[in-house]
Amino acid sequence: MRRRFFLIANPGAGVAGVPLVEEVMRELASRGATVERTTAASLKIATHAAREAAESGRYDAIVAAGGDGTIRHVAAALIGTDTPLGIIPVGTGNVLAHEIGLAATPAAVASALLEGPISTVACAEANGETFLLMVGAGFDARVLSALDQRLKSRVGKMAYAGPLLGALIRPADTLNVTIDGQHRTASWAVIANARHYGGHFVLAPRTGILERGLEAILFKSRSRAVLLGQLMSLAAGRLEPRAVHGGDVEMLRCSRVAITAHDAVPAQIDGDVLGTTPLEISAGTAELRLIVPERSGGRTHNPAR
Repeated sequence: MRRRFFLIANPGAGVAGVPLVEEVMRELASRGATVERTTAASLKIATHAAREAAESGRYDAIVAAGGDGTIRHVAAALIGTDTPLGIIPVGTGNVLAHEIGLAATPAAVASALLEGPISTVACAEANGETFLLMVGAGFDARVLSALDQRLKSRVGKMAYAGPLLGALIRPADTLNVTIDGQHRTASWAVIANARHYGGHFVLAPRTGILERGLEAILFKSRSRAVLLGQLMSLAAGRLEPRAVHGGDVEMLRCSRVAITAHDAVPAQIDGDVLGTTPLEISAGTAELRLIVPERSGGRTHNPAR
């Protein structure tokens, strides 16, 4: 059983005092664990502290409390170390938590941190940045670029309404996408390292964070009505059949992707803004040791030896 934890909470997102974090801390303490919290003033300094803590050998795990963006930064700091990463999912989408089947309750999170198995996660790379989940260019990145983070911290998912509408009504982007040497054109591209997207939605059913390899999901239509239908299909879990039957969404397994555009198009990485195109994306070779909840079978359970 793990007993010694080093906690990273994104200081810029006001995460440290949220109820789930505090309740998990109390649950861990009641079961004999100790938690040291970083007091760093920025996420960059905090992730540097995480690397030092991992290399010190004093902790059984480093814990990231925050959304998928915070977790990505901490995960990147732990690559190449033997210290595993645990998560407390307190973001808006919590895609990684859905990917590993972690319920956002104090008991479930504390039990996973203390006793959950460790799985080896395949980390991908985009423009030199590590990512666990996905990279997008076009529609989703435009939504994130317009998102008011302070409003999001107050009202949660409702803050996406305005940016979503704005991205829907603007003219479609034109992306040139090269997938393992094959050339395609799309209005929106998501390169997935994980099955889930935007929370519990399954976007890339043929991949997962425990498998080396990416899936490129290309949205080709330039029609606003079609894009809205695609978003509704994704929410309903019916997007894959559109691709299988040769519709306006194409899904391709791949290991390398390049995305360019005549005019710079916004990009996102694990739900954070990543600047603009061009993008060079690779399945990479890096691995991360991740604490997952105890499960019987399932695609997300592959304990590391």
